[in-house]
Formats: sequence, C-alpha cells, structure tokens
Amino acid sequence: MQSKKIIIGAVVLLFLVQLSIPMCFTFAQNDLVIDQKTKERLAEQYGLKEPQPPALEQQQNILFGADWGFSFTVSAVVQDLISLTHDPLIFISHQLIHSLKS
Repeated sequence: MQSKKIIIGAVVLLFLVQLSIPMCFTFAQNDLVIDQKTKERLAEQYGLKEPQPPALEQQQNILFGADWGFSFTVSAVVQDLISLTHDPLIFISHQLIHSLKS
C-alpha cells in the first residue's frame, strides 16, 4: 500500500513539473550567416517582423484548445476515473500499454 502511494505521488509530481515548464519557442536568428544590412533589407522587402514569444493565454490555448484527434464521451471518462481511483497502478499500466500499441 505504501509503494502505491509513493508511485502515485511520483506520477502527480511529474505531471505538475510538466505543467510548470513553459511552452518553448525558437528564433531563427541564431547562428546567422548573413550580415545585419542584408537582414534589414530582406525584412523591409518582405515586411517581416521579429517573432514575439507567445503570451500565457496563447500557450494555454495551444495546450488546452488543441484538437487531439479524439473526443471523450461522458461514460468513458467516468469509467476511466472509477478505474483510476479503484486501482491506479493497473489503470496507468493499461494506459501505457494502450499508448504503446497505437
């Protein structure tokens, strides 16, 4: 029973760490091989702007507002919650096996 609590606590902790890491974004200007004058000319010619980091609201929309390719039914969610609370280790192992199969 004690090992189940430790594993559940570790899974919850890893989940919270994953949620706390900000969404990453990249800039294309790293290691430029063109000089600043050419860069400015191209930006003016094509109307380019420097990319801005996404706001917190945009990051949340990316994460929670995305189309994940599947939808939940209420009964499936309730059934998953019941099986998660009944025996979390079996539920997690089933989810891992299911994710490996697809």
